Amino acid sequence: MAASAAALAGVVFVLTYFIGGPKKYSTGIAELSDISENVDATGDVHGMDSMTYYSEVAAPVNYFELKVGDTVKKGEKAVGYDLYDLKTVYDRAVISSKAAENTVNGQVKASDANQAKLNKAKSDIEIYRQNYALFRLVNDYVNQGQYQEDWDIGCIADGINKNLAQKNAELSQKAAELQNAQAKQDEEQIKSLTHDIEDLYKEIGNLNSDLAGLPPATLTPEEYAQTVINGNWMSDIMRNWTESTTLKNTYENQILNEYQKDQLKNNFELTELGVESAAQELSKAEAGVDILYDGIVTESFVSNGSMVQKGAPLFAVESSSDMKVDVGISKYDIGKIEKGQDAEIDIAGNKYTGTVFAIKRFAEAKDSDKAKVTVSVKINEPDDKVYIGLEADVTIRTRMQMGVLTVPSEAVYADDEGDYCYLIRGGKVAKQYITTGSDSGERVEVTGGLEKGDVVITDAITDESIGKRAESAK
Repeated sequence: MAASAAALAGVVFVLTYFIGGPKKYSTGIAELSDISENVDATGDVHGMDSMTYYSEVAAPVNYFELKVGDTVKKGEKAVGYDLYDLKTVYDRAVISSKAAENTVNGQVKASDANQAKLNKAKSDIEIYRQNYALFRLVNDYVNQGQYQEDWDIGCIADGINKNLAQKNAELSQKAAELQNAQAKQDEEQIKSLTHDIEDLYKEIGNLNSDLAGLPPATLTPEEYAQTVINGNWMSDIMRNWTESTTLKNTYENQILNEYQKDQLKNNFELTELGVESAAQELSKAEAGVDILYDGIVTESFVSNGSMVQKGAPLFAVESSSDMKVDVGISKYDIGKIEKGQDAEIDIAGNKYTGTVFAIKRFAEAKDSDKAKVTVSVKINEPDDKVYIGLEADVTIRTRMQMGVLTVPSEAVYADDEGDYCYLIRGGKVAKQYITTGSDSGERVEVTGGLEKGDVVITDAITDESIGKRAESAK
């Protein structure tokens, strides 16, 4: 009985000791350390350079083997074109240009020849005018006082002159009609008008002969003979004069003016531009499309045999040597982000370092989420385990604090009155409101409320434990 009583007394002592002893907690120390404030975000991997390739020609595609996800190298030929249609266009442009050149040369040469003929016709007209005036002057000197006695002859001459005037008017009309017919190239009308003009020449010649042959009643035989000779000469001169005038009008209308020559030149230059344009299109098609930098195909819009138009998208490539992660940053954190800040990147468990290099000045909402600003973080040394389009976790170090008082992050709580933590002070649990600064995710800067060396509790705890005995777990 004594032994049993002794054993029972020992159990009671042990239970009493453990029930009344201090509770053990995981703890941390308020101490001076370096801390960086971080912003965590998730984004997608992309190439630093992204380019959509467009067709520079309209032609069928006869070579294209790329698929989405394929790796491409700088200088690699990606697209080839069927050249048949473009070669045909080029050949036609060359033929059209040659035809235009021949037209210009032919019309200018014909115009120059007509100019020479016009100059001769003008010269002939002046000669005929002077000769006619000379013979008229000679006849006018023949005894002017004798014409009064030749009244009847004068009346006849007047009638002949009126007839001559009518015939000359008809001749001018026919000459104008002949000019229009030549412009229209109406062969039948040209032939008919030419015949009418020849008849008029004959009639005019005969009338001039009749006029010149009227003898003055009182002229001597020698004077009469001279006037007849002069009249015949005048008739011949008038006929040639009229013919040269008709030729002058004809040639004058077949000479190109400066505006017409410029128009021919402009038409020819347009055909030359057509040749140049067709040659450029053919050259571009022969060159095809080459890759401009190493990368990964992210989009494909064509296939072999498809007809593409100029400016149509062909495929898209993102660079594989220089890569980035695009993350969305909320309005709460964007003010902390600056270019040049360091970052840590986790892609499928692989760790990389990075640098913030671009911040968009535009916020957009995706997938019904609140609007965020896209921040691009360059991956400093990407390897073959970095895949475009894959999700990545990014931690951006926004601010570094050196030698400041910090506590573990899990020791910090918050309520309506502010931030606080639980301490072991004097062997008991105490609650202490604090002022915090930067938060690295692992440690929190404390700018007020704690001192260096204070022991803070990192286990989960509530106000119910305040004042209870406590000690750090070993």
